[in-house]
Parts: sequence; structure tokens; C-alpha cells
Amino acid sequence: MKRSVLKPARLPLVPLIVARERLARRIDPREPEPMVMDEPQEVAEYDQAGATMQLPVHQCNSLALGALLPQGGVVLDLGCGSARQLVRLALGRPDARLIGWDLSGPMLETGRRLAASEGVADRVKLQCGDITSRESEPPPELSVVCCSFAVHQLPSEELVVACLESIARMRRQTGCAVYIFDLVRLRDRRSWPAIVSLTKVPGKAFLRDAIASERAAFTFEELSGLLRQAGLGDLEHARAGLLGEYQLHWATARETGAPGRWRRAPLPRGTRLAVSVLRRSFPRSLMRVS
Repeated sequence: MKRSVLKPARLPLVPLIVARERLARRIDPREPEPMVMDEPQEVAEYDQAGATMQLPVHQCNSLALGALLPQGGVVLDLGCGSARQLVRLALGRPDARLIGWDLSGPMLETGRRLAASEGVADRVKLQCGDITSRESEPPPELSVVCCSFAVHQLPSEELVVACLESIARMRRQTGCAVYIFDLVRLRDRRSWPAIVSLTKVPGKAFLRDAIASERAAFTFEELSGLLRQAGLGDLEHARAGLLGEYQLHWATARETGAPGRWRRAPLPRGTRLAVSVLRRSFPRSLMRVS
């Protein structure tokens, strides 16, 4: 039996973590981190986390994308990393075609190996692409453009706005759905490290990056403001997670085609409880499975 990705002995700390965050009033300034992750140990541990502790997030995001994705649709994932989320979506939606852009060569190579091992390489295409480029052209017949765990990696607000303006332009050109998902910078600096400590991390490199990523994230209000600035002010917004440590911003397509059907891909036994808990915090409209 595969052990849970959660640490049961630490779960009684959750009420304390939640209460401490709710009582906090001050929030520290954002601390940007490097834009590209390509050091071998970091890439390896990041990908390992995607197969274990981050799988619940990937599963919920995949369900949300599946709710926005019509039958036979095309998804473009900006900042796809090692493509764990795209491959998860490919397993659940065998009718879809999926494209991922990232600037990290090692991440893309790791993702290509994963797609091949899962038998979805014919439907998951990974390419080197700059998500902040205002000249990038969307793929033909684009159904959904998404950006997960990538906005916080952009070092400046100017680059964030450039990325969001690119998404807005793709939406205008194609009428596609939009899905943006990221961390929230929390009020108490101890909150996110405490949440991470509830799970089993793959190594020190990933732990350092996970902590730095939350410090580099935008607050819910900050990112909502940047979305308005970029011409995406009409998106729907929500927070998810035990503390609201994740933020979602999305919109349906201008014209919706026939809905696709979700094929239930097996979940590792050790992740099922975490998936169930996290799924309850996501908007119900995005968690329907057809």
C-alpha cells in the first residue's frame, strides 16, 4: 500500500495554522524569484513533487480545465514546467490536444519523457516558448489558454502584465476560455511553510523553491488588479485550499461546443484523501465531471 502524501501526525496543527493566518494583519512585500528553473536537481525534485504532493493540485486543475474544454478541443499551457498537469489532463480527456510552452529545456525534456511513458506523446506537444512575448501566436482552433503556477515566477509586474495581455489577445482572437491558477502570498510568513510541512516533500531543493514561490506570489487583490490592467477584468475569481493559498481566475469560451467526457484516470492511493479535501475548496462549477 502506498503511503499518503500527507503527514497524519501533523494534521492536528491545521486549526492553529488557520487561526494564526486569519489573525495576521500585516503582509510583507513580494520577493521575486528566478524566472526559469533549469538546474538538474531542482528540475528532478520539481517533477517528483508533481507525481506526489502536487498531484492533488494537478488533478483539480485538470478537472477545472476539463469543464472549460469542449469535445476535441485544444489547450495551450503557458509555463507548463515538466508537464505533469498537461499529462494528467491528457489521461482524463483522451479527445483533447494539448500544447505546453516553457523556457526551461530540462523541464521540457522531462515532460516529453513523461508524456511518452504515459502513452500520450501524440497528443501532448511541448515547445520552447516565452509566455511574456506579445508577438506569440496562438495555435489554430485554440479552446483554452491556461497558466498554472507560472505568474509568480515572473520577476516584475511589467512582465506579468505582458503575459496577461498576451492571454487577453489570444482570447480576443479565438474566443477561447481562460484559466489562470497560482499561489497567494499569505499574511503570516509562517503559514505557507506550515502548510508545506503537512506533506512529504521530495527534497531540499524543492522545499527551498516552494517557500520562495509563495513569497514571490501576488496577493489575490494584486493579481486581480493586474488582470484588470491587462484587459481581463471580466474573469471570475475564487480562492482555494485550507488557507485560500491558491487563486483561480477564469472565463468560459465565447462559443461553447459540445462538452467533452472525463475518463477517470487512476489516482495513486496515497493521494486520494488530499485530492478529496482540496477538491471541496474549488468552485463547484469547475469540478463537475461529465
